[in-house]
Amino acid sequence: MTKTPVTVVRIRGKVECKTHRAKGGNWVAICDPLKLTLQAETWANLMEDIAFTLDAILKDLLSSNEFDKFMRDRGWTIIGSIPARRENMKFDLPFYPVVLNGSPRSLHQ
Repeated sequence: MTKTPVTVVRIRGKVECKTHRAKGGNWVAICDPLKLTLQAETWANLMEDIAFTLDAILKDLLSSNEFDKFMRDRGWTIIGSIPARRENMKFDLPFYPVVLNGSPRSLHQ
């Protein structure tokens, strides 16, 4: 069985996500620029969830014809182009986790 190759669409931009460990032990990420909050049991799962969620947001914006405006508003650009066939497409948007020490009360939600 052959795998269909994934086409990666790279974005020149970045998202900062503030992260901390909650009292219950889970990891929480708050990405203020996108008004996004995520929670996962482990750091690795949180990083994976952030990447998956960013990909899903960009795909949704693309399908609703809001992608170009969204990108312009943030000063982001595509490296290359979006393929005509989008079935196996994945967006790659760099994100930077910032681990906060101390109380998460200073975070905006």
